This record gives sequence, C-alpha cells and structure tokens, in this order.
Amino acid sequence: MYSHVLGLPVISASNGLKIGNLKDVVFSKENKGVIAFVMEKGGNPVKGNVVMLHDVLSLGNDALIVSNSNCLLNYRKFKKSIEISEKIKLLGLKIYTRQGEDIGVVQDILFDYRTGKVEGVKVSDGLVQDILGGRNILPFIGKVEISNSNILIESGAVEEMVSTGGGLRSRLGNNTLL
Repeated sequence: MYSHVLGLPVISASNGLKIGNLKDVVFSKENKGVIAFVMEKGGNPVKGNVVMLHDVLSLGNDALIVSNSNCLLNYRKFKKSIEISEKIKLLGLKIYTRQGEDIGVVQDILFDYRTGKVEGVKVSDGLVQDILGGRNILPFIGKVEISNSNILIESGAVEEMVSTGGGLRSRLGNNTLL
C-alpha cells in the first residue's frame, strides 16, 4: 500500500548501503500504475533521487532494494521525460461509477511493485462513515478511467468492494445503535 512504503529505506544490493528513504510513488494515468519511486537522499553521495520501477529488485515490508546507486535518475531529467507527462496524484480523487454513483475519495493505493499495476484503492466514504464502518478496498476491475480530478469505474467493481473491518461497528457489534 502507498502509505506503507513512504519512509522506507532504499538500499543498494551491490554494497548494502542505505542510499535514502522513499518519499513518494509516481503513478501514471496512461498505464494506470507505478512508474517510479522518489527518494530523499541519505548520507551517502548518489547521483539522483528517482528509482524507475524496472530498477527495483525488491520491495518488502521494511525496505526497497535496488541493484546499485548507478540506476538512480536526477529528478529534473525524470520530470522532463515523456513518462512523467502522464504523472498523476491518485490520493484525494473522487470515485464515481459509470452510472453516476459517488463512491467516495481515494485514501490509499494498493499496487504490485513487480508490475506497477494499481490493483485497487482504499476508499473514504466521509469521516462519520469511516469512524462507524471503517474504510473499504475497491478493486480496479473492468474498465477504469483516471483523470486529474476523478476516477470512473464499472459498477461491478463496487460489488467486489471489501471492508477493511475497521470502524466502531465492528468493535461494538453490528446490532449496537450509534
């Protein structure tokens, strides 16, 4: 999940040195997935601060591993590249079905680091609903359209939405009136 990888150390497999910490994940509108990771540089001198997805050896619960620090790109060069023209911020986007139903707002992003594919999003349905029922995971199945302000999904994806099990109702029991 997006929120779980921020702050993770970036480690070079060639020498075992920590070269920085993950600062952001860059998503592409065009391929609906991750294209790169941006890091804050650590104490070791390195050329750049962008790790392209294809240069990631592994992304675990505790670190992002790259082959060596030579694979890092300078952010200015990366920003000017063709791929970055499709960069998008998914957090905070409104989600609607093709039938016009407001599903909520993107609160977190689930992605596969091996393929870069966004597999789904954690949806907020408003503060009160989040507190009472917790948040839901919405899988990206069927046709998904992403713009700079909205995500449009098939209604079938809503039927597959899964609760995270959080919220007061799960702790107090569904029969409790709140």
